[in-house]
Amino acid sequence: MILSLSVIVTGLIAAAFFGMSKTGVPGLGILGVIVMLSAFEGAEKLSSGAVLPLLVIADSFAVWYYWRGADWKRIRFMLPSVFIGLIGGTIFLYWVNDHNFKIFLSVLVVVLVSFEIVRKLFRLTMVPKSKIFAWIMGLLAGFATQAGNAAGPVMSVYLAAQNMNKKDFMGTWAVFFFIINVTKLPLIGGIIPNLNMITLDTILLDFILLPGLLVGVLVGRRVFMVVPEKYFIPIIMVLNLITPIVILIHK
Repeated sequence: MILSLSVIVTGLIAAAFFGMSKTGVPGLGILGVIVMLSAFEGAEKLSSGAVLPLLVIADSFAVWYYWRGADWKRIRFMLPSVFIGLIGGTIFLYWVNDHNFKIFLSVLVVVLVSFEIVRKLFRLTMVPKSKIFAWIMGLLAGFATQAGNAAGPVMSVYLAAQNMNKKDFMGTWAVFFFIINVTKLPLIGGIIPNLNMITLDTILLDFILLPGLLVGVLVGRRVFMVVPEKYFIPIIMVLNLITPIVILIHK
């Protein structure tokens, strides 16, 4: 990876999206992932290594802001299936090529958000209360986060289905992702042979992108405070759906 001006500018935009997604606009996270992929053209999987440390930093701010609203019982119940999903995501990274990696993530997001829209339309109120639903979403979250830091849409759909207010949504979101992303650091950082996706180049890039991340954190916090409760979840769903659809149309 060459740290060119275009890579840095693109990375700053993505970092701002990550910061905003963690502190107030969760739907922007998948957009940040897609933008960062464009900075690693031809080596898209390596983008996961550059993104993860930025996410952990942003997660730390989110936990600081919102931990009081976390639903710890729900988090503890999901974690076992999430960790199983992490294993599946690790295997997937070995198997998939860079082009199919991007397409797969886009399709996964469209399917999940479409499911939530259908659930709302047909008022399938029993689905969110099902333990099977929670386990399936946990597996998908673990798989998507390990495969490409793309668990945001999965958790958005799951938490939206629980009819939480926005403070509890963000508290559960913040604590869940902090635990998962810290767990992932050694997994993609080199503890698994041939999966060293955090390199000296990606670490240097992360330092350069920190200002963009911090701006995003502050903007996201402000947006969270002013967005009315009734619009919070719909905005997240729309943002999660637009980006992958655009990617699929152009591919």
